[in-house]
Amino acid sequence: MPPADRTIFPSFWRAPPGASAARARRRRNCKARSRTFNIFPKPFHSSRILEPLMGKIVIKLNNSVVDHVELNQGDTRIGRKPGCEIHLDNLSVSGEHANIFTIGGDSFVQDLGSTNGTYVNGKKVAKHHLKSGDSVNIGKYTLMYLQDDVEAPSDYAKTVIITTPVQPEPIKSSAPATEKIVKQAPLGQAVIIALGGAGKRIELTKTVTNLGKGGRRAGTITRTADGYLLASGGDDHPKLNGRPVSGKQVKLRNGDIIEVAGTRLQFQLK
Repeated sequence: MPPADRTIFPSFWRAPPGASAARARRRRNCKARSRTFNIFPKPFHSSRILEPLMGKIVIKLNNSVVDHVELNQGDTRIGRKPGCEIHLDNLSVSGEHANIFTIGGDSFVQDLGSTNGTYVNGKKVAKHHLKSGDSVNIGKYTLMYLQDDVEAPSDYAKTVIITTPVQPEPIKSSAPATEKIVKQAPLGQAVIIALGGAGKRIELTKTVTNLGKGGRRAGTITRTADGYLLASGGDDHPKLNGRPVSGKQVKLRNGDIIEVAGTRLQFQLK
């Protein structure tokens, strides 16, 4: 009997022999396919934690390689004193001549007030962001900085982002004077960059920019006619090029390294 007659005469219609077994087989096949094809696969979890690749220093004396040093996170002191991580035993090298600070995949060399100075690629520097292939001259020694061209993972970079409060606390005594100064002599734009991998950029467009984490202010950068001034804003004093800033405001220079709330920042003029 045609299927249309089934709705008219339900009591008389009977399925042909074997139809129930065929329906059962189709149901079993559908269930099997649903088990083998999962439209919501489980997320991939890697047990390997990616870390930024460190650089290394190749030490040369009279064009001969004398040592290799792998750079670790943090400070690597260079000097004639026995306690320095890179010990250069020569009178042309000061006791504590220079320091290499490494954070993430970035390394920075800074002269520590040495007698003969620190040179990078033939130019005397106070501080310098090292790039692979840079040649650092300290006394009679040449230190070659080498690093593979590998970008640090974005997950690591997220750990060095510093947050800025949305509404900075006003400074009642200096607000009118500051507004007047900005109108008289507008400055070039500047930014601070969180170091390490793809660091966050903070545009210094406001008169006062607060620095800190978790809503706690640790320092301020004030925009004036004479430049950008760094000052302490709490009990945890910021550091400028490794030295604490606790009293008067300090004028920032292009390339200065600011440490605040455990984060390293670099000040740059556009």
